[in-house]
Amino acid sequence: MELVIRKYFWAVNLCFVALVALLAAKTVNLFFEAAIAPALSAPTGRGTTRVAQAEGPAVLDLPKLAQLTNLPLPTPETDEEAQEPDMSAEPVRTSLRLRLLGTLVSTAPGWSIGSILDLNNQKSSTVMVGDRVQNAEVLTIQRDRVIIANNGRREYIGAEPGDGAPPPPPVATTRPVTEPGGGNQPYGAGIKALDESNYDVPRNEVDRALANLNDLAMQARIVPAFKDGQAEGFKLFSIRPDSLYSKIGIVNGDVIKRINGFEMNSPEKALEVYTKLKDANRIDIELDRNGQSLRKTYNVR
Repeated sequence: MELVIRKYFWAVNLCFVALVALLAAKTVNLFFEAAIAPALSAPTGRGTTRVAQAEGPAVLDLPKLAQLTNLPLPTPETDEEAQEPDMSAEPVRTSLRLRLLGTLVSTAPGWSIGSILDLNNQKSSTVMVGDRVQNAEVLTIQRDRVIIANNGRREYIGAEPGDGAPPPPPVATTRPVTEPGGGNQPYGAGIKALDESNYDVPRNEVDRALANLNDLAMQARIVPAFKDGQAEGFKLFSIRPDSLYSKIGIVNGDVIKRINGFEMNSPEKALEVYTKLKDANRIDIELDRNGQSLRKTYNVR
């Protein structure tokens, strides 16, 4: 074996020399590649100018053009008349993620209730006219849908829930002009308080209020009031400062027990009172305020 190794030892030396030469050649190549490779540099000034020109479109200098041509600058178009969303349009299906579970409709709109499921948190809630659900205000509760005001337009909540998409911008209409005797005047504008218990009320104020029960229902929260488990009337709270209730001396927490002697302990009795107020020349309201009985008298002229 030793003789064989000595005989072919030259071949081993040759392989070793070839391996060393190959490693040396690769090392030299790496140095040469690093030396001759082009260095990365920022674009030239000409190239930068072209890029900037391509990215930025030309902008017309209107003041300078007006100075050269002696022409006035164009003025932006503005609407001369104030505009507001059209709340008289037919309601459309809401985009809110709400679904109607059911309603309980009363003959008086302010006493109707609706059950609504919020699909965002899977919680149901009971609402009345004037309540808010997902920042939308409840306007009317009907048998198969609830009408709401959302983003300046009328929408309805039904059995089919909304998809959660943002609603389109409301359609703007011209603001109506307020006429001296028109229906755009605030409620109770002609009511005169003689003292804390007696008031003079124009006939047109009574007719207007009875013809717009939906508007009255939105000016306060009205719920049944109970004492010892028995209904004794209707309690008002969240009364708006500019509402008809404020003009006739009703405050938050008042419980209306009788009107012209009729008990107000059921919706049926309230409907009966409603039919008799149309031709009444005097309206007497008996109420309870913080446990004290009060009477308000309104002379209709």
